[in-house]
Amino acid sequence: MQRVLIVEDSKVVQQVLRHLASQHLTVAIDFAWSLQESMQLLSRNEYTLALVDLTLPDAADAEVVKLTLAHSIPTVVLTSKIDEYSRQQMLEMGVVDYVIKDNRDSYLYAIKLISQLLRNQGCKALIADDSVISRVVMRQMLEKQLFDVLEAKDGVEAMALLEAQPDIKLLLTDYAMPNMDGFELVKKVRNSRGRDDLAIIGLSGAGSHGLSAKFIKYGANDFLAKPFMNEEFHCRVMQTMEQLNLYCEIKECAYRDYLTGLYNRRYFYQHTERLLKVKPNQFVLALLDIDHFKKINDEFGHLGGDEILKQVGDLLKSAFGRYVLARIGGEEFAVVLKGYKVNDALEVFNDFRTRFAQTDFSINGRAYRCTVSIGVTSCYSNSLGEVMRAADRALYQAKDSNRNCVVSAHG
Repeated sequence: MQRVLIVEDSKVVQQVLRHLASQHLTVAIDFAWSLQESMQLLSRNEYTLALVDLTLPDAADAEVVKLTLAHSIPTVVLTSKIDEYSRQQMLEMGVVDYVIKDNRDSYLYAIKLISQLLRNQGCKALIADDSVISRVVMRQMLEKQLFDVLEAKDGVEAMALLEAQPDIKLLLTDYAMPNMDGFELVKKVRNSRGRDDLAIIGLSGAGSHGLSAKFIKYGANDFLAKPFMNEEFHCRVMQTMEQLNLYCEIKECAYRDYLTGLYNRRYFYQHTERLLKVKPNQFVLALLDIDHFKKINDEFGHLGGDEILKQVGDLLKSAFGRYVLARIGGEEFAVVLKGYKVNDALEVFNDFRTRFAQTDFSINGRAYRCTVSIGVTSCYSNSLGEVMRAADRALYQAKDSNRNCVVSAHG
């Protein structure tokens, strides 16, 4: 479990940090006022990250920073002033970054930095560079930012790793590499992975002013000229990952049903069409429709109907959360099971229908029971429209058979 230690002796600043952390962080957080209190907390807990003040009343010479680093905790430093000596001192100690305390925005930046670092944990980053020294330096900096780091000595090796491990989310690629240079690598990668799925930062020590523009035009998110300062590398990586996360959040919002939290019709059609283009006979599709839903709306109003829909969504997630599951409109839902034959799927959905009918839903604190009709079909075609029509026919047959039943259709 992720856990963060924040050390700050100013009551006003700590109050601001507490407020911002409650808004932007969803992990366990411990606050300390002093070196002594920090030592006590460190003896009891393990921490993912630390955000610490550079000087404290009982630790005027960065002792708390040395303490957290001695516990192998990636550390971000808060400081009221910075000079070249202090900067070099912190970099030599191995801190992740430092934030200058001068206004409320700097505290917001510090908390958002912690949030992004927490998201980096477990995220894979790939370095493509033919220089062993460059790879070692960048690996060290990325590991401070909690990335899991992979390395490739040229574009060909990098491309093979990206194809074998599609969960890589960040690529840093040098321009001048044997076998396949950085430009060719970026162009090839962008044929299959967009900016919303993989972030790319181009690198070069060649000194050409046109390199940065070319990298970005070929599909990189950003560019860094070698040699770069630690702070510049850190900021570019963090901003690029923040941009990627924003893309993902926007896409997730666009694909989610606002009421139930399930995927929506748009996502269902796009995702299922891709599945059926490969091996359609691996899947079974079911359409589920709440029986007499109009009666619920008439009796309890649309807010009451919304309560039922939310609870039905939760029930579906508990039963089919690991499969493709969506609300595709009104009171109608869709589930795509992988690895099932129709007869086996009928048994699964009959069990769910029984569970559904025995569930006490709640409307304004009042227990309410309802039933569901289900149409099931094999995905016998790679045309989703054709398969959906078959499932629709089965669903209508279930409705015509006094509802609360499961009916199958076969192409």
